[in-house]
Amino acid sequence: MRGNCGSKRTFGKQLPCPNNSPAIQPDAQLRELLVSTCGASYQHSKACCSQDQVEDLIASTKQASPMISACPACWANFLNFFCTFTCSPDQSTFLNVTETGLSTDQQPIVTKLDFLVSDQYGSGFYDSCKDVKFAATNGYVMDLIGGGAKNWRDMVTFMGREREPLGSPFQIDFPVKDPTDTLKPFEGTTRQCNDTDVQYRCACVDCLPVCPVLPPTPDEKPPCKVFGVSCWGFSLTFIYTVTLGAAIAMFVIRKRISSAKDLIGFEPVTRHEEDEDEDSQHLLDPDQYTSRYVVSALLQEWFYHQGYLCAKHAWRTIGICFGLVAFFSLGWSRFGVETDPVKLWVAPDSISATHKTIFDQNFGPFYRTAQVIVTYKDGRSSIIDEQSFRRLFMINDRIKALQTEQGVTLNDICFHPTGDECVIQSPTGYWQDDISLFSDSWKDEFESCARNPADCLPGFQQPLKPDIILGGFEGEDYLDAKAFIITYVIQNSVDSSIKERAHEWELRYLEFMDDLIHNRVKDIRTEDLRISYSSEASLEIELNKSSNTDIRTVVLSYLVMFLYASLALGRFQVDSPRRLAIDSKFTLGMSGIFIVLASISTSVGIFSFLGYKITLIIAEVIPFLVLAVGVDNIFILCHEFERRKMNHPEESIEECAGRALGRMGPSILLSALSETIAFALGAMVTMPAVSVFAMYAAMAVWVDFLLQVTAFVSCIALDAQRQEEDRVDCMPCLQIQAPQGMDTEGTLPAWVRKYYGPLILNSSVKRIIIAVFVGLLTAGLCLLPSLEIGLDQRLALPSDSYLVPYFNDLDSYFRVGPPVYFVVQDVDPTARHGQQQICARFSTCSDSSIANVLEQERKRPHVSYIEQPAAVWIDDFLHWLNPAIETCCRFKKSNPTVPCGPWDDEDECNICYADKEPGWNISMNGLPEGEEFMRYLGEWIKANPDESCPLAGKAAYGDAIKLNSAGDGVKMSHFRTYHTPMRNQHDFIAGYRSAHRIAEQVSKDTGATVFPYSVFYIFFEQYVDIVPLTLRLLVVAMIAVGLVTAGVLGSTKVALVVVGVVGMIMVDVVGSMVLMGVSLNAVSLVNLVICVGISVEFCSHIARATVEAEGSPDERVFGALVEVGSSVSYFFWVFSFWRLHGPRYLRCITSACTLQLSWSVLSMDLCCFQYCSHWLRMRGHRASTSNPWAGR
Repeated sequence: MRGNCGSKRTFGKQLPCPNNSPAIQPDAQLRELLVSTCGASYQHSKACCSQDQVEDLIASTKQASPMISACPACWANFLNFFCTFTCSPDQSTFLNVTETGLSTDQQPIVTKLDFLVSDQYGSGFYDSCKDVKFAATNGYVMDLIGGGAKNWRDMVTFMGREREPLGSPFQIDFPVKDPTDTLKPFEGTTRQCNDTDVQYRCACVDCLPVCPVLPPTPDEKPPCKVFGVSCWGFSLTFIYTVTLGAAIAMFVIRKRISSAKDLIGFEPVTRHEEDEDEDSQHLLDPDQYTSRYVVSALLQEWFYHQGYLCAKHAWRTIGICFGLVAFFSLGWSRFGVETDPVKLWVAPDSISATHKTIFDQNFGPFYRTAQVIVTYKDGRSSIIDEQSFRRLFMINDRIKALQTEQGVTLNDICFHPTGDECVIQSPTGYWQDDISLFSDSWKDEFESCARNPADCLPGFQQPLKPDIILGGFEGEDYLDAKAFIITYVIQNSVDSSIKERAHEWELRYLEFMDDLIHNRVKDIRTEDLRISYSSEASLEIELNKSSNTDIRTVVLSYLVMFLYASLALGRFQVDSPRRLAIDSKFTLGMSGIFIVLASISTSVGIFSFLGYKITLIIAEVIPFLVLAVGVDNIFILCHEFERRKMNHPEESIEECAGRALGRMGPSILLSALSETIAFALGAMVTMPAVSVFAMYAAMAVWVDFLLQVTAFVSCIALDAQRQEEDRVDCMPCLQIQAPQGMDTEGTLPAWVRKYYGPLILNSSVKRIIIAVFVGLLTAGLCLLPSLEIGLDQRLALPSDSYLVPYFNDLDSYFRVGPPVYFVVQDVDPTARHGQQQICARFSTCSDSSIANVLEQERKRPHVSYIEQPAAVWIDDFLHWLNPAIETCCRFKKSNPTVPCGPWDDEDECNICYADKEPGWNISMNGLPEGEEFMRYLGEWIKANPDESCPLAGKAAYGDAIKLNSAGDGVKMSHFRTYHTPMRNQHDFIAGYRSAHRIAEQVSKDTGATVFPYSVFYIFFEQYVDIVPLTLRLLVVAMIAVGLVTAGVLGSTKVALVVVGVVGMIMVDVVGSMVLMGVSLNAVSLVNLVICVGISVEFCSHIARATVEAEGSPDERVFGALVEVGSSVSYFFWVFSFWRLHGPRYLRCITSACTLQLSWSVLSMDLCCFQYCSHWLRMRGHRASTSNPWAGR
């Protein structure tokens, strides 16, 4: 074929004439044109084309030049391919015209032909271009010139497809074999992207073989394993197994040598009735527990006097206490609720918050989005059908037409970078969001557009990649997609008025979506669809929503605790209703619950006055927490008071109350002080919501303790006086005659004394308990490295929130990760050195430049979590100046300061750098610097991209460059890329860490200040050091518990036992977290600190009772278990109720794990105290007269 013979249509491109004559020598003008376009191979050869064909070839390749010319090898192969196709003197050996037609002026034209290409040439061509980037779209040139081809044959097939005006004007087929058996495949020479000729070598960003190999990161090193098990777990298991085996062997040997038996066996100890009464009196009589430690003695003395006075002046004490509560509750006048998620979960002085502020102030806040995901309800059927598309058009039209009461529409607030068209990423964009363009051939059109998005640009002129708008498909099976994904990009701003307008429209959008999913929108039926949605305002709204379920749970919990406390505190004689009305403890239980509420009110009042706003965590959790802790002390005080009355009926109520508080006050102080310190340590967490919660909780627990040892003691005294006077509970003014009450031991204490105590103190059982719980400790330690980090935001939402299914669908269907911006400061891009520190597509760019490093990291996404090529503004800007791209940088000859438009005549324009010496070159010599750089930069950043010049900067880089205040330099700029899809908390945390690792390395290598920014980083900074923070908090908390215990009890060994048991609880709780899928985050960290306090609540009372008791080690522990253990056990049922009904994101840690393990480890605690009691016994008996408590 030779020459042009016309076109198929009036305004179509020219098509070649069918011509089978031999090639001829071109004239001088044609040869010069051929050599300048196709290279020196045509300097002396013949040609099979005309000048008008070569001119058309030049015009066509100019469209690809801005995208391809950055990689010389790809550009050379691209030109060679089409020059060979158009002008090769041997074209008849590899071209075969298979179809001809008539042009508009009735001349024969070629309409279809075969082009036979060898695999070697095709592969070389494809390999040189497959990695070339088109930074403006964070994509590849192959997406545009080859339709995203994965091999050379797909690439040339796309190039040869008839597609006017953007593609070939006629069909070019590339058969695998010649059907005529007369052609030979074209086997030309291709240039490699890492060619030995520097003139053709591409930059690292466009050619993987050119890039240096990055050193491996620690994450790439394989973990240590033995027989498929981690070395850590294997070592611990081996040590435990060997130790247990040795212990069993020693036990067997000792058993054979000695047949000595333990004091207490499996069966209840058989004793004579008189001995039993005497021993019971000895065990239960508080006077027998005379303190031998001065601090404990002083505390007993203090609490005795305090209890006596509170009981004697009960009403005055209650009045003073609740007067103070009312005074501190005045702080409620400054009560406020924090609703901003950033202020809730991000420390104001955190690094990520600082980076966000810098980014927002210089580049503008990240765009707001509203998103809709549409699937069928069964979740398995393809959503790609005509009915679904038509409904999607209708939904999209309705959303675009939404209008608020103030008249705000989507068009008023949307992001539109190139004109008036909003950025709406929707499958309907393949038809310009216009249902009238949706034809019967929609399926073919959809598949074609999905495979080649550049052919079906929406109104905002950016390709719609299938990964952005479709979900639930594999590979390129777009017709099997299970979900439509529609994203409305909304302009964000630091200007509050703009944000308010956007927020107003989003609220209207949420109303419409609620109507849509409930099938209340006219003409749109959604019964068979599952539609999930969100907006920028959704998360804040849903996080701040207090559902009716939560309110009912709080109220129900307090009612149940009131009933439980009333029933458990009272002693009932079923055969006497009158006695039942007197012995009931409803009023006392109510007073205990009221004290809990008063402590919460005091805490809220104090911190509200100091300016700390309350959060939903405080509102939901602290009532449960303080209630559970408070109820524990209520039982302990009441049971001790009842025991005192039963053993010493001759004492007055005031005396009994004083001795009861003197007996239990130090242990209550020990547990309350330990809990307060442990909770207060939670304030060290940087997350505001959690640190404020910790402060509120610490204050509430301490105030609760103060009220319990004052006001509640008065309530006990008043209730005892009522009971002695046979007055009816809840109606004390009513006095009735009733039979005398019977003082009997409670069911639970009796069970502990008769069965549980003897069983657990058997020598064999003690060894089994220690072995089992050391085994649990070993298992917990083995599980520690498997603990996940993060907080799934779905757990913080109400269970009925519409965001829960949205996040589920996002994880299932969204295939694109969040964008990440690497912000560069302290680099002067107007100077050559500064340009080389950030560029990538020039031969003199630094190997450690930000662009080169990002490209190398992108090639190992499993480590870097970076998936897409970076948008490098400096490369596109400097290539925009390339005079070889004649349609980009042009200025009017008549006025050199005015740029030429796309329709200005070439003769009226000067091409930038066309006549400059030194000219534009890949080594950067001669490229603009200083004032010239800024002048060109200003024009480039204002130019809109189009088909003639896609490198123009306004659309892709309009907000990527921040000039200094004088406008003569670049203050900072950002380089945009994308993370891999983030499916879980691990991915988000790993992406955050990787981005910061990259930024720190680039800053170190280049001397620039580089930091990464992504919209989710501010929420994940806390996880960088949450593991060492957790260790510090728990260790400090346990040290504090140990010091307090040693200080109050005067026994270092007992304190070590308490700390050791608490440490075992913590390890077992963390191991249970792994098994239950509970991750480590700021919320669970505070709950772990709470677990320290709760564990102390179990151990401290028994520890003190053991230290103060008399007798043998077994008798000490047995007495402590009977006296205190039964009262403490009521605490377990309180938290068991919380486990079932408390806030769902706290139940697992605080209840199911902690308390059940605490009760179990209580057995281990008792065993340890039994052995510790040997040391206590060796301290000997002190003279009772030296103890001021003994004489009372």
